[in-house]
Amino acid sequence: MNISIKGAYGESNFGDDLLMVVFEDYINSNIQTKQLNFIGEENDYVYKFLVNSSYNNKHKNEMLIYGGGTQFFAFIEKYTIKAKLKSLISNSPIELITKLFSKFRSAKQKVEGEKVFLGFGLGPFHGNTKAINFAKSQLKNSFFIGVRDEKSFEYCSDWNLNAILGADVVFSSYFQKFLKTPDPLEVKDNIGIIVRDWDWDNNKVDYQNRIITFVDSNPQLDVTYIVFSKDKDSKWIEKISNKKHIIWEPEKMKIKDFLLVLNSFSTFITARYHGAIIAGLLGKKVICIEIEPKLKILTKQIPTFALWNNEFNTDELGEILNSKLACTHEDYIIKLRSKADEMLNLFVEKYKSKFLSNK
Repeated sequence: MNISIKGAYGESNFGDDLLMVVFEDYINSNIQTKQLNFIGEENDYVYKFLVNSSYNNKHKNEMLIYGGGTQFFAFIEKYTIKAKLKSLISNSPIELITKLFSKFRSAKQKVEGEKVFLGFGLGPFHGNTKAINFAKSQLKNSFFIGVRDEKSFEYCSDWNLNAILGADVVFSSYFQKFLKTPDPLEVKDNIGIIVRDWDWDNNKVDYQNRIITFVDSNPQLDVTYIVFSKDKDSKWIEKISNKKHIIWEPEKMKIKDFLLVLNSFSTFITARYHGAIIAGLLGKKVICIEIEPKLKILTKQIPTFALWNNEFNTDELGEILNSKLACTHEDYIIKLRSKADEMLNLFVEKYKSKFLSNK
């Protein structure tokens, strides 16, 4: 069978690059395919991470897997229509129409065969009926649905969809061999702040300026800004150009080398979902920045993670840092690994039962 896996691949995002290599290892370890193909943004660097898969191949998809990430959601853009008109006046009419209104991400892809969703998230939708109906239509009649968190499972239940409550595949056993990094030469009492550009009006406060103000007001802290996506976080890159920072550059770096760099920090403050997961797997102190609901959901899955809530009060952030943050998350991670593995194993069982039982 020709299988394609679709996600936010090729976007120079370390989290999605991890998802890609984990999914390739998982499929190759369990399912014999005619061709395993990944679908994402056109970018040559992906070939250095894929072992024996094609990328953006136009072959017929006998099975299309939506691999991780938040596949369906609706956010409200931060800027008013008047401000958008002013900022977009030089754009083409098509760009203006596209950017003028609230947008939702879709996962459109022509599927001739079966459709599968593995380790993905749903929402938020902020009352966007069009986005909700689109998500329902895409998930309907899927061969298999495995979600990564309780909120996504709740959406599926409300929509009468048969779904498995799993976990993000980076928690799974298939990520363990990528995680085997040697101990760093030295772990200081230092802080890595994993940043993310955010242009959505979930909250009225700009966390970016708040956190820069906090760091600049506390020069005693040893802080390094960390960018997971050089293509998507251009505003942050500009803000921190004269500050200590690290940028994931997949064209030049290897995954294991970047993990080794991350392993040298003692504490992470992160606006990236997979930044928090990796920090937890490395046994670090973790503070999630609530720029969107999935960061808060993660702190419920792993209660030893702290949450800097979306009021972004800098005094509160200082108090969290000064508290006794936990770095032992293993009990919660073991449970999430079990859920992720169970989800992945159930899909393989269903696949083999339907497509290999008569062979």
